[in-house]
Amino acid sequence: MATQKARVQEAGEGPALLESVDIVFKLLDELSSARRPMGVTELAQIIEEPKPRVYRHLASLRLLGVVEQDPVSEKYRLGARLVIYGAAASEQFDLRQLADPYLTQIRDATGQTALLSVATNDTALVVATVESKANVCISVKPGNRVQPYCSAQGRIVLAFADKASQQRVMRRKMPPLTPHTMTDPAELAERLKLIRARLYDDAPGEVTVGINALCCPIFGHNNVVLGTIGVVGSSGEVMSPPEPAMLKHVQTAAAALSARLNGNAYEHTLAAHRKKTE
Repeated sequence: MATQKARVQEAGEGPALLESVDIVFKLLDELSSARRPMGVTELAQIIEEPKPRVYRHLASLRLLGVVEQDPVSEKYRLGARLVIYGAAASEQFDLRQLADPYLTQIRDATGQTALLSVATNDTALVVATVESKANVCISVKPGNRVQPYCSAQGRIVLAFADKASQQRVMRRKMPPLTPHTMTDPAELAERLKLIRARLYDDAPGEVTVGINALCCPIFGHNNVVLGTIGVVGSSGEVMSPPEPAMLKHVQTAAAALSARLNGNAYEHTLAAHRKKTE
């Protein structure tokens, strides 16, 4: 008899999510986000699993070459095998290809660097940018995995994540990156609710003083959030609240890209939100 439990999706349909697989990807997400070696105790506390269980999963991943263990500190980091998977996934994942004309369209319409992120568990990973043509260009390096509590991209993904993921982020320590960083769990919960209603977010000065990002969600089939698309620039150019024209350019591109991916959230959500705010 199998001893592993299976978590059935909240919708009650489709395949079950094996608990062991869920734990593995939580561990990989945390190691990716931290960008530093992490110990068993720290990881167990973050993903809220027993330490022996976390150790067994890490030991198995180490044998497979998915993670590596430092012989001195005994802490774990991502393994070289993931480089192969990452390269293959990058070639196969076509969101960047689909989004490329929309990124260029946003850049040309707003004059700001356009950026694309993909959803990764409870936050977002920047995968592509089309840089501004200005002499002084503000950009974000692809491969940057943003914080879920204080970035426009991360909060958008978190807003549409399951309740358990949201609570997990809110229970963690949310260190301020600048004096403007959102760190209060109650304030974050209200912002996530607002994002679901208005379908955009920005984060003026929250990650870097003087820099703002304005982003909108990209929806796929069944309106699952696949990522975000938006702009990044100086707070004087990408203002908060956003200029209506800039917001329209970004939301129009996000809605068109979502429609190509069989997502229709923009058709109804924005109309309902406008009626409430009029």
